[in-house]
Amino acid sequence: MTEDSARRRHRSMPDLLLVEDNPLHLRLVKSMLADIWPPNEVAAVRHARSLEEAVAQIAADPPDCVLLDLVLPDADGMDSLNGVRGADPFVPIVVLSSHENAKLARSAIEAGAQDYLVKGAVSPEDLERSVAFAMGRKDHERRQVAETPGITPWPIDSAVSAGESPSPPPMLAPGTAEGSDSLGVAVVGADGSFLFVEPRVASAVGRTVEEVTASAIEQIIHPNDWRDWNKLIAGEPGPVDVRYMHPSGHPIFLRVSARHVAAGGDEAGALVVAFHVRGEMGTASSGAYVVMTDWG
Repeated sequence: MTEDSARRRHRSMPDLLLVEDNPLHLRLVKSMLADIWPPNEVAAVRHARSLEEAVAQIAADPPDCVLLDLVLPDADGMDSLNGVRGADPFVPIVVLSSHENAKLARSAIEAGAQDYLVKGAVSPEDLERSVAFAMGRKDHERRQVAETPGITPWPIDSAVSAGESPSPPPMLAPGTAEGSDSLGVAVVGADGSFLFVEPRVASAVGRTVEEVTASAIEQIIHPNDWRDWNKLIAGEPGPVDVRYMHPSGHPIFLRVSARHVAAGGDEAGALVVAFHVRGEMGTASSGAYVVMTDWG
């Protein structure tokens, strides 16, 4: 595509953050972008050479879309993707990889990326469509979360565009659990699967009881909160604050406590977890454990 044809159908380039440490690949991607948008706009594309730089830029001023290389000096593979999503779960991400890898592509999409493209094997038009789709899908998810009862969403456009500071991380509003800060309990097996969950707990994380019991805990907990969850696994009673991922990608902050229940002898066969609504100031009511036996 010539520069003239690009200008004839020109729409303003979105605010892109290109996370790439390889100078040759950086020039390749910018060359594709210049086939879509005028070179003077492409020259202003934001750039980060590491995950640390990317996270800092996203925290300071979230871009419209992130173009992410998964191999960075300080992170590799899914760690790069999880790091970007941890900085802002609502930022659209298009992975730009150097290699065709179907397994990694599936993992990236399942973990929240909107697309997985291979540098050198994708056209500028494909890249443009992917960016547009990623932004549209994420905007739809933001609006879904904003309309979900009991959830305080992050700002969609108004606060950020007006230059205001972003709101605090989203959490369930106090009193959404029928006037009580205690949501209920779940039982997690030694293999990380849910053996039992009360309906209000499932509803709080945006799922049905059937969907939760068909999931492993790692599919629901934010990857950056594994350390706190592992404290409960190690025998600490808690409470700890853990983010549970709504299907839209929106983190739900809950406070959890746990107690091991022996399956036989001294073997810990399951973990009984009590969930509490985390209040606006980080407070939560004390919960009660439920003694459960013979859950199979």
